[in-house]
Amino acid sequence: MQHKNNMKKLLISTTLLIFIFNSINCLAQTSGISSGSIYTIKSKTSNKLLDVHNASMENKDLVNTWTNTQSDAQRWVIKQITKDRYTLTNLGSGKLLHTSNVTVDSAVVDQVEDNVTGGVTWIIKKSAKGIYNLTSADSPEYFLSVISDNHADGARVSLKKSSRIDQQQWIFNKEEPQEVSPSVAIADKVFNAWYHQYNIETFKGFWDRAEMMEIILDAYEVTKDRKYLEKFDLMYDNFILQHKEDWMYNKFNDDIAWAAIFCIRAYKHTGNKIYLQKSKDQFDKMYARAFTNKYGGGLNWFETKTSKNACIQGPAIVASCYLAEATGDKSYYDKAIALYSWSKIYLFDQKTGKVNDNIDLDEKTGLIKVSTWSSTYNQGTFLGSAVLLYKHTKEANYLLDAEQIAKYIREDMYHEKTMNNEDGGNDLPGFKGIFARYARLYTTETKKTDLVDWLLLNAKVAYNNRNAQNLIHTRWATRTPEQQPKSAFGASTAVSLIFNTLPFKNN
Repeated sequence: MQHKNNMKKLLISTTLLIFIFNSINCLAQTSGISSGSIYTIKSKTSNKLLDVHNASMENKDLVNTWTNTQSDAQRWVIKQITKDRYTLTNLGSGKLLHTSNVTVDSAVVDQVEDNVTGGVTWIIKKSAKGIYNLTSADSPEYFLSVISDNHADGARVSLKKSSRIDQQQWIFNKEEPQEVSPSVAIADKVFNAWYHQYNIETFKGFWDRAEMMEIILDAYEVTKDRKYLEKFDLMYDNFILQHKEDWMYNKFNDDIAWAAIFCIRAYKHTGNKIYLQKSKDQFDKMYARAFTNKYGGGLNWFETKTSKNACIQGPAIVASCYLAEATGDKSYYDKAIALYSWSKIYLFDQKTGKVNDNIDLDEKTGLIKVSTWSSTYNQGTFLGSAVLLYKHTKEANYLLDAEQIAKYIREDMYHEKTMNNEDGGNDLPGFKGIFARYARLYTTETKKTDLVDWLLLNAKVAYNNRNAQNLIHTRWATRTPEQQPKSAFGASTAVSLIFNTLPFKNN
């Protein structure tokens, strides 16, 4: 009987302790804040969200405020650490909201890895219904504040002593998890934003229009949704209306090669012989005028000029391979192999994987001079060329070249960071979309995974840097301004990137 009484007392005591413990925890957690949940944190004064600058994935990059674009760079996972201490982890980067331990006004607020201990815990205090103050747990007298009542996108935040002003008041809104790029739904969303806001169906232009037509074919290849082929047919009809049936008036030989590529790719998916005939006719005419024995072979970039550029050799090799496959005419493979072999002598550095831009004659010396500039356009087309010739010949040297080309662009050009350049003029902004296409070809045809994680990083950051209209400009690691980016071609690159990474999974 004594044993039962003791057990009964122990049970009562334990129940009481659990009740007291739970009561303390419930009281300790800030009212309205749920540990482990996702929140947006909006400035009361500017109505802009607490945001990681340019959706950065890097340590020590700053935190600011920005228009709500539904980006994961504007979402924070709040986790209770002790009775009244919390961490805030950015959903986009996985890094913690952080401030230095310096107890002075205007202390920097940034993000750091979650293995850092100092400056990453915060006290969340309720100020009014749905409104809170955030103070550093290391220096509770310092409040998270928008600097100087700045209402502009990109306004910085810092720590300030309490002055009971709206710049130190934050509205916490609980959010649901959302899809992370790339996904079919996200690809469709950014495609529709770009396609309709820039009126792509009737867009004027030649080579940039050709590349945007290729993006529509990319979309079909990875989704098998025939709505994209219907859009392509409409764009082709408009292309013919604008540029007539014979395109030889265009002196840029690379432009003709690109149009031949979109035609032969469309034939592959539709079986429409009009596309096949057009590709063959225009490519053959272009090749006949562009090929000369000057400098030992290769194609002229522009009629009347003497330079032979990577920007025509790569697309011409790709077009030749596709035409050979579609027609059964092996002479197209002969052309492709000859152009590739010539390019390896004059343009392609086999040791590094770098594709140089062009060769021309130095009028002073009479010798060939090489322009060593490299671009995502040329790296991409030569990557595609190497893959297609490896697929045809099964010769390992093409595969080795492809691996070196991929390595050069990933490591040497971008150091495995997000691509954030090529934004000047009319042509450069569209280059990265070309590379994304051939990166997919390389990955799916060779089963190599060396580009996968890096491309997925680019897709995630680019999508998190979209604006409120779901447009993404060509500087993928820089937040897209709310004003519509000027270049439709530049805005196409992230569309290409997201579609062309759909088949990938993280290693």
